[in-house]
Parts: sequence; C-alpha cells; structure tokens
Amino acid sequence: MVRLRVGCLLALASLFVPAAYAACVGTQTGDLAPMEELAFRDPAAALPRLATMLASSADMPIAHRAALHAISAEAARQMGFSRQAITEADAGLALLPGGEMSDLAVRMRTVRAVVSTNVGGIDAATVELTRIAEAIRERPLAYGCVLRDRGWLNFRDGNPDQALDDLLRSYSLLRRHASREEAMVAAGRLSMAQFSVRDYKQALDLVDETIAFFREQNAKIRLATALDRRANILKAAGRLDEALLAAEEALRIHDDIKDRVGTGLSQMRMCGVEIERNALPEAARWCDRAEETLSRTTGMDDNDYRTLAALRGRLYLALGKSKEAISQFDRAIAPGGAQPADDIAELYELRSRAYAAVGNYSAAFTDQGEYLRRMREQGTLDRIREVAQLRVQFENEQEKQKIALLEQDKKLAEEKLTSQMRTTQLVSIAGLTGLVTAFFLGYALLSHRRHRAELIRLAERDELTGLLNRRAIVRKAVEYLTRARESKGTLVIGLIDLDHFKSINDRFGHAVGDQLLQRFAAAMRTTLHTREVFGRYGGEEFLVLFPDTSLEEAKQSSERLRAYLKDQRLRIDDQEVTVTLSLGLSGYEAGDVLFDQVARRADIALYVAKTQGRDRVEIYHPSRHGGLASIASTSRQR
Repeated sequence: MVRLRVGCLLALASLFVPAAYAACVGTQTGDLAPMEELAFRDPAAALPRLATMLASSADMPIAHRAALHAISAEAARQMGFSRQAITEADAGLALLPGGEMSDLAVRMRTVRAVVSTNVGGIDAATVELTRIAEAIRERPLAYGCVLRDRGWLNFRDGNPDQALDDLLRSYSLLRRHASREEAMVAAGRLSMAQFSVRDYKQALDLVDETIAFFREQNAKIRLATALDRRANILKAAGRLDEALLAAEEALRIHDDIKDRVGTGLSQMRMCGVEIERNALPEAARWCDRAEETLSRTTGMDDNDYRTLAALRGRLYLALGKSKEAISQFDRAIAPGGAQPADDIAELYELRSRAYAAVGNYSAAFTDQGEYLRRMREQGTLDRIREVAQLRVQFENEQEKQKIALLEQDKKLAEEKLTSQMRTTQLVSIAGLTGLVTAFFLGYALLSHRRHRAELIRLAERDELTGLLNRRAIVRKAVEYLTRARESKGTLVIGLIDLDHFKSINDRFGHAVGDQLLQRFAAAMRTTLHTREVFGRYGGEEFLVLFPDTSLEEAKQSSERLRAYLKDQRLRIDDQEVTVTLSLGLSGYEAGDVLFDQVARRADIALYVAKTQGRDRVEIYHPSRHGGLASIASTSRQR
C-alpha cells in the first residue's frame, strides 16, 4: 500500500513536467526522474510532495530514500531554506556509508557546504569543497559541479582570481559533460565573477544567455535569479533605469510563484536601486516591505539581515539620520557570522561619515583607518584580478592562434604541391620560430608564476607585523579544525587582546601603537613553539592555534608569552611603558563544525580575563562561563 501511494505521487508529478532533467551530479532516473524535474522547475510545489513521499518511505531501498533527501535538499536550497537543506542533506548522507564519495553523496555534500555559508562562515565550506574536489578530480562531471560551487563561494568571499579560475573550468567541463541547464547555472555564476572584475560587457552577455535559456525552459526561480543578477550588474554599471526594469521583472516572478524568500531578496534589490537613483522615500518603502516579507519566513539568514542593515544604513545616511545610520552599519559589519552582500570596506567609510556627522571624530578616524587598510588589501586583490583577466585574454588568444595555425598548415600543404623546396624552407623557418616562441613563452610563464606566488604570499600577510592576516589565520584554523574532527584529535584556539592599547594609541600616537604591535609580533615568534600558528586577527587582537595540544599545555605556552611581554619595557618620551595582554583559551569539542563555535568560546574566556583585572590567561569552562555569551558579544562590539 505504501509503495502504491508513492507510485501514485510520482505519476502525478510526471503530469507537470514535459522532459527528463539531469542534475549536475547524482542524476536520478527511472521513477524518480519526474520528481527531479519538478524540483528543478517548481521547487515550491515539489517540497510538500517530497515530504509526503519521505514520510511513507520506510519500505523503500536505502539508496532510494537517500536520493529523495538529495532532491529535497536541492529544492530547499533553490527556495532559500538553508537550514532545511542542511537537514535534508544530513539525513540523506546518514543513510550512506561514512565517507562515501558516490555521485549521490557528492551532490548532498556540496549542497550542504554551499548553504551552510548562510548560517556561518565561508571558510569551512571552501575547505570542504576543496577536499571533495581532490577526491573526485578524475570524474569530469562531478569535478565540474564541485568547481562551480567552490568558485561561487570564492566570488562571495572576495577572491575573484580563484573564482574566475574555478568557474571557467567548471563552465568548460559542464558544457561537455552535463545538461545545458547545469552549464547555464555555471554561466550565471561566471557572469558575477566577471562582474566582480568590472568586465560588465562580458558579465551581461553571459547573464543574458542564461535569461534567454531559463525563459525558454520556463524555469521560473532560476530565471528570477538571473534577472536579479542582471539588475546588480546594471546598477554597478550606472544603467539604473534598466536595472530597475530587471529587478521589477524578477520581483513579479517571485510573487507569481509565491517564493517568499526570493520576493524579499528582490525587494531588497529594488531598495538598493532606488537608493542609487536617489528616490529615497521609494527606497524606504521597498526596504520595509523586504523586512516584512522575510520576517514571515524561516528562510531569512544572517547575511540577509546584514545586507538589509547595510541598505538601511545607506538610506539613513542619505536622509541625514546619522545616529540611525550608525546603528544599522554596526549591525551590518559586526564580527562573526556571514557577511552582507556588500562592499565591507565601503561600509566602514560610510559609517565614518555618519560618526563625523554626529561629532564622534575619534570613531570616525578609526573607521577611516579601517577603510584605508582594507583598500590597501583591495589594491593587492586588484592586481590579482588583473592577472585573472590577462589569463582569460591569453586563453582567448590561444584559441585564435590554434585557428591561425590550422589555416597556415592548409596553406603549406597547398604550396607543397608546387614547390617541395619552398615547403622545406618554410617548415625550417616555422620550426626556428616555434623554438624562439616557446623559449619566450616559457620565460613569461615562469615569471608569471613567480609573480603570482609573490602576490599570494603578500595577500596572506599583515602589512604591519608580517604575521598571517585575518583571512589567512582563519583559513588555517578551519583546516586544523577539520583535521581535528576527522582524526578525533585536539585543537586549542587562543584569542589575545593587548590591554589598554587604545589609550596608548591616543596618548602617544599611532606610530607608537604600530611599534608596539611589531614588538608583540616579535615576542610571539620568540616564545611560542614552531608547531603553534599565529596571526593578526584585527587591530590589537591576535589569534593563536595550538594543534594536538591539551588546554593545560596551551595555557603554559600562553603564560610564557604573557610573562615575556610584561618583562619588556618600551621607552617612550623618556619614560618606560609596560604592556600586558589578556588571553582566552577554548578547545575543540565533539560536535563543533564551524570555526566560529570555538572562537566564540575563546572570546568569552577573553572577556572574563579582561573583566577580572587583565594581564591574565583564562580557559573557557561551560559551567562557569556558559551564561556570558550575550554579555561578551555586546562588550566586544563596543
């Protein structure tokens, strides 16, 4: 009876779909093919049917049930229901052998990694996708699918060089090995990577190709997503009226299919376009409608809240409501969690203006400093972007050269009929030219690789201290956390804050503050073990990783660093200044998935160390510190 009901549901689903659909990887055929198609074209309709089928699936083969969870996870992801997608992917993976890398398992692992970024950070997801990619490198279809998702995360994380590299390879692989639907999804993401390097013409060509295809296929959610992307590109290019038309069409589609999350995000897009058009009352109405729409769903994630806050901050600043703007910018760029779909450096600059407007010049100066620091980093990224663009141009030139060589071969073959001697001479000349060309190309490639390696090294180092910068040390933390989880090993994270650093900066000037940071970086190199990894986390904060170390051993190393720093004397204006530190320690615990989970506990321990007199090392204890999370978070944001 159970199988009969499931069979009826599948047959009913097939009435709504005209043709078979191939998933990017883990394609379902046979009686599950209609549900695969329905989930692609109308995920809102597919989700309740899938839930009914899963509720009646006890007698199904395990692989069949796992496939239903995979389709459900994909449909939930399309609808923006991140937590539901994670739940479905976890349920499907639990039915398969641990560590399995079949196409079905890869499909669920990649969905899970991508959507987890909406409720946490991107670094852990990128590491997971890299691990999967390495395991399936010899399978072109699966490899292309994973590269497509990793490229998208690199784009969202502000890494355009890697994003372009992944997405170009993915687009090429999926063109050859997947359905056209999946190649068009890759094209849409590649359009945003091109947009990030300001190649608006190429970005628009790609996104318009996807719009035409999804309109023809009547894939409404994907069409609306493509239109939203078009609006974003046109807004950046200054073509605001066209951007408004694209955003309005995307909004109509989301409304028609009752996709509430998509509707809310399109309303936010309308708000952003109207701000750029200086239509501020209309922009305010769209932001209000977006918040109301998204608050009535379970799909509003952390980065949605932050993006909306960034929009409201811009709006309030334009309206002259500086205090309200500061509050919204605070929410948008608060530490931890996902980031808003916005330029973070620009948000610091905008908040600086708001602080100056209310007379808080010290805070305005601090934000300007952070803006300039990020812009210096952005300068490095821009150089990497130039390299990426040059590589794309080089690949295009290679294709042209191949065509030219084919034409030249044809011409040589014709000439051979009339003059063997002339042909021999031409071949000799061509060979010599080829050797010279190969030599110079080899030299250029070697120089390019050296230049790229140097850019990557600089992009990972803090300019002032020479230590790993925030992005690099967090990536290391994610790698060690993954290793500890997989090997059931240990990892301790230490968060350091230099005591009263701001007062030293204010009293003696930033040059002295910079000298102090450099002295502390040298102290870390002197006192910590070679196995311990450390970097500048931001401002006067530093992060230390103690792999394969107990909390007690980590505390001993930390106490050694604390004592060494306290014994140092910094002579300023004929007086000696003693600098101390506060340090919070937290260990990896079973069940930790994200770096933020461990870092948050270390942050609480640091808060306790500072409130109990500073110049001390504190270990996080759940029984004593478990209730301090909200207090510590509030204190740190101040």
